Amino acid sequence: MTASTLSPPRVQPRPPGRLGRLIAARPRTVDALVVGILLAVWLLAIVQDVVARPGVPGAHADGTWALWVVIVRYATAIMASAALLLRRKYPVIVFTVVAVIGLFTLLYGWAGGVALAVATYSLAAHQPDQTAKANRVAQLAFAALAIVILVYGITVPIVGVGNALFVIAIYFAILALSISVRERRLYLSALIAHADAVEREQDQRAQLAVADEREHIAREMHDVIAHGLTVMVRLADGAGSRLDGSTEYADVRRAAQHIADTGRRSLADTRRMFSAFGDDEASREPQPTIEQIPTLVDDYRRAGMPVTVTQRGTVPTSPGVQLAVFRAVQESLTNVLKHAKAPSAVTVDLDFTSGAVITVTDDGAAHSGDSVHGSGRGITGMQQRAAIFGGEASAGPIDDGWQVSFRIPSGEGEDA
Repeated sequence: MTASTLSPPRVQPRPPGRLGRLIAARPRTVDALVVGILLAVWLLAIVQDVVARPGVPGAHADGTWALWVVIVRYATAIMASAALLLRRKYPVIVFTVVAVIGLFTLLYGWAGGVALAVATYSLAAHQPDQTAKANRVAQLAFAALAIVILVYGITVPIVGVGNALFVIAIYFAILALSISVRERRLYLSALIAHADAVEREQDQRAQLAVADEREHIAREMHDVIAHGLTVMVRLADGAGSRLDGSTEYADVRRAAQHIADTGRRSLADTRRMFSAFGDDEASREPQPTIEQIPTLVDDYRRAGMPVTVTQRGTVPTSPGVQLAVFRAVQESLTNVLKHAKAPSAVTVDLDFTSGAVITVTDDGAAHSGDSVHGSGRGITGMQQRAAIFGGEASAGPIDDGWQVSFRIPSGEGEDA
């Protein structure tokens, strides 16, 4: 898996329909358009009333109007319309202002009632999403409005109780619709937030998988490439020492020396590259098994190491345990090859009578000033591999040399 497999940014869902997308894209423009239309109709209704009928509140018997009533009606219409422009940001304040104006203009026609209907819708629909008591605030504000309208209907005969109850029912339906719209918006927002969280978690898991794979590659590269380069360097050094002092094979000796030098540089470069990665213990197929240990030992024998192998017990069937044992033997023998000076005996003891106990011992003195320096990654890798199965690994000097111990308890790594 690579970084390119991570999911692309998810496109947010759009509101259905052209009108819904237009409102979502330009809410202030739509509000201004609606308020402009409402104000134009409201002003036209006032003009019509002024040139109309006697007997209408505010009109004289001869059909003329009280100037102050006309001025107040124009002013309140403009104030209510201007307030509606702020209905998304301050729904409660706008509702209060428009309700007062709407009740005042109720005697003069329906335009103020339409403005109040818009404010009632905004009262719940545009409450801040983070307000936990938004619905309660809207309901309390509407209850206050309903009481005022009912009292208005009782005390003003031209309105009447029946008309007041009818108006209250209409506004209540508008409020219920706005609450439903708000709840649906919050529900959809919660679903989108949950989907975003799931997507982020998937991306994080994918990134962790990428990191795990890189660590696995580093672990296997260390176990394969670095060990192979070490054996190559030692074989080249051995071939060069065999030809040392021989003029007949001077070219061959120089070639062997060049191979060794190139191997050392490659080994150093490889270890520098490993520093960008971590260690991963995940098993991937195909992987080495315990059956391949004899082939591994033969490689070190050809490099000049006097290795002997003893084995007891039944080999564990778990592929993970077998890989861990193979890597432990490989790392231990490579450490002997790199750091032990002229060992006369190297023993590999494989004890499978109770779990897996691997002991690698050599009698060589430690190098001083060896040109191939260890990074400590190999021993750490063995300890991590053992810890995965509840075991342990250690390395250190003994009386006549060096010993590496690797132990996995019985039953660990086996299928239930």
